[in-house]
Amino acid sequence: MLRLLIGTGVLLMAVGFGSAGWQYWQSLPAAKAAAEDVAPAPPGPAAADVPAAAPAMRQVWLMSPVGDLIPQDEVRNYIAQDRFAPSRTVLVTRQARLADLLAAGESLPSADYLQVLADIRAPRVAAGLCEVLLRAMATDCAVNRARVVAGSVDPVAGTARFRLELAYRLPEQAEGLPDLAAHVFRTETVERTLEAGAEGTASAEAALATALATVTDACAARTDGKACRMLRLSLDWLPGQPVQARAEIGWLAPLPKGLFLAPPLAPASRG
Repeated sequence: MLRLLIGTGVLLMAVGFGSAGWQYWQSLPAAKAAAEDVAPAPPGPAAADVPAAAPAMRQVWLMSPVGDLIPQDEVRNYIAQDRFAPSRTVLVTRQARLADLLAAGESLPSADYLQVLADIRAPRVAAGLCEVLLRAMATDCAVNRARVVAGSVDPVAGTARFRLELAYRLPEQAEGLPDLAAHVFRTETVERTLEAGAEGTASAEAALATALATVTDACAARTDGKACRMLRLSLDWLPGQPVQARAEIGWLAPLPKGLFLAPPLAPASRG
């Protein structure tokens, strides 16, 4: 049975078996994509279980501290917390044991087929990561993309590295957003390196929880504004190696004197 699965794996890889969620969002014409947000579907459910498309978000303008307009993709990322956004992601690169990809009663195939097996079963490696994100801050989470890193399969050690992308929603704040016309949108990159063996590095899940706690602390330290939110995060985890985490947060700060928000005459670039 496993050989049959692996034999069909090449075809499945060609059509993007490792991808799930809102792949078609990126293929929409620019005008349509700008007016429509589509919720991603986690791998596996029947068509009837796939969430319906969320209502389009009305055009909202945000200004940077220097007076530039924020691209609409980033505005959607920050404002539209009740839906998934293509750029609001958690990217995790991690190592995993190939034996953990097998179902009960299966055994690993020959070395020639390990890469295919790893790519087909990659979503299993991401299973526990959404649970961490939901406990820390998210209200919903889905595995949007999961693939094995090319050339990373080690037949001797029985391991491989995987690149995983999670999409998530954040809770709407009870008090809502302040007057957008009286605020500018500020961002900051938050980085943290954990030495090998330090607390919070025992697993990729533990490292993600530590990184999310760092983001929460960074937002709490932003006393110059309101509604601080995580825009995206990336994490690299390998056993016995330092953990690298990098996140971007965004918040609304009071409008500097001399600036005022005025929508442009022409539509802003989506880039």
